[in-house]
This record gives sequence, structure tokens and C-alpha cells, in this order.
Amino acid sequence: MTEQQDVALPLAPRPPRPAAVAEEEWAENLSEPARYGGIAADGAREQEGPVVGGELTHRFREILVQTADLEWVDKTLAGLSQKALWRDEDTGASITLVRFLKGSGIPSRHSHASNQFMFCLSGRYTYVPTNVTLTAGSFYWNPKGSLHGPTLAEEETVLLEFYDGPHYPTQPDWYTDPNDAR
Repeated sequence: MTEQQDVALPLAPRPPRPAAVAEEEWAENLSEPARYGGIAADGAREQEGPVVGGELTHRFREILVQTADLEWVDKTLAGLSQKALWRDEDTGASITLVRFLKGSGIPSRHSHASNQFMFCLSGRYTYVPTNVTLTAGSFYWNPKGSLHGPTLAEEETVLLEFYDGPHYPTQPDWYTDPNDAR
């Protein structure tokens, strides 16, 4: 291991080779090294990759996450919690389950540094000024730089949220922890 031993993440045990897959194919069936974060990547690091920018990179095979087995992690905005599934540490792109408790929401108008995509799994989540309401099955795209909000969860709401790059141009004032704005 390199000097970065103190920041190395645990590696998942190598899964058994399926009988239908040749040994050579199984040995080569890995992603390119990448710096990914989130529960999916954290639980599936199979090999150490090279050190890039002072951080270890890793390789992965297929990854399955049972989101029902994950705990919700509170953010510093009251009523908001998340299950971080995947994050590209180099670009800021991410996939996260977010939950807003009834009566909570984003308190002010804001924009994002990348495209924001949300798929509503359950609940009612309203963009107050425009009265756009997400309900189960709704897909919402908020283009990069577009001003929107504030929002209100009319009932407990769970959204699958995707960003294709960093979330915010600067840390919003409703978060006191910089990690919440990632």
C-alpha cells in the first residue's frame, strides 16, 4: 500500500467466479479505476487502484444496494435526510435518496451548478412560487443555473435525486455543514 494508508477505504471481499464465466474473463471484468463515494462504492471496493491526486482509486464489479437496509442520515437542514448511493468524487455527480419530512423543505430561492434530476418515489413536494408539485411517479428536471424554490413537503416525501456535476456554486446558507452541499 502507499503512503495514503490512513485514507484507504476497506475493500469488499472478491465474489466467487460464476461457473458460466471463464477465469480470464472474470479477472478482467472490472471497471476502470475511479474515485467514487457513497454506499454503493464504499461497499464494493474490490481492488486498490493507483494513487491519483493523493487519493487511492478503486475498481468495482457489479454492485447491488438494498436501500431498505440503509439508515437515513440527517442533514443540517431540519426535516431533511439522505441515503447517499453513489458519488463521482472528481466531477461531483451523485445519486442520492432524499427524504423531506412533512412541513420541511428548502427555505429559499436558489440554483445549482449542474443539472438536477429528481424522481418522486412517494409524497407531495411543491415548488411554492410556481406551484409545481412532485407526486409518486413524477420526474423533475431543474436545468443548471435555473432559479427555483423555496419548496415545501406537503407530506413526507422520498425523492431519488441525481446531479450530473456539483450541487451548488457556493454553499447555501441553510446548511451549516459543507458536506451537506456536496
